[in-house]
Amino acid sequence: MRNLKSLILMAVMLAAFGLSAAVPWVATGPKRQVVTLVVTGNYKSSRLMAELIQNESRQPYLLLPAAESDDTRIYYCPPKSNSIEIREDKLNDFVRYINPRRILVLGDSSYVQTKYLDQFDRTIPLVQVYSVDWNRTADEVADMLALTNLGTDYKRLRENLLNKGSIYRPISAPVAPDAPAVEPTAAIDDKAAPVSDEVIVDIKK
Repeated sequence: MRNLKSLILMAVMLAAFGLSAAVPWVATGPKRQVVTLVVTGNYKSSRLMAELIQNESRQPYLLLPAAESDDTRIYYCPPKSNSIEIREDKLNDFVRYINPRRILVLGDSSYVQTKYLDQFDRTIPLVQVYSVDWNRTADEVADMLALTNLGTDYKRLRENLLNKGSIYRPISAPVAPDAPAVEPTAAIDDKAAPVSDEVIVDIKK
């Protein structure tokens, strides 16, 4: 009987080890409840907003590849540790694993490719906020999330960022156990667009 229990325990340990090797984020899962998962594309304006939301709210964001880029990597960026690369075919599994109370999408389909949003579990409320005027979007998100400094900080930093800034995050957990650590590509410059006062909020259930 004792030998049987030992064999079962060993089998469970081997299965857990195999899972963490195949899916690295299992071993480095969330340390706390994720209230809001911010999702956006790898563009300067949208990525800056995701970083500032995280700085003020301590919530993670998911960085999706830009449509114009050859890079297809997806990054999960937690507030107090390095980013984790997520395979596209495991995206929904990962989002369900961290189980956010809601998903906040920054930008329309030209910033956040629809094919990624279509993968998300529809039991998780999804709110999408977008406008061609990112300063207005920052004000809307600040009100929505009750973030006191977001609007002011965003307007001040965005001008410098578009002129000469860059953003990157190192990756701590590669896709495969033997793969080298990588860094996400620099954020792509924003598309030219006229300023508008319209801010659109789509809520999907």
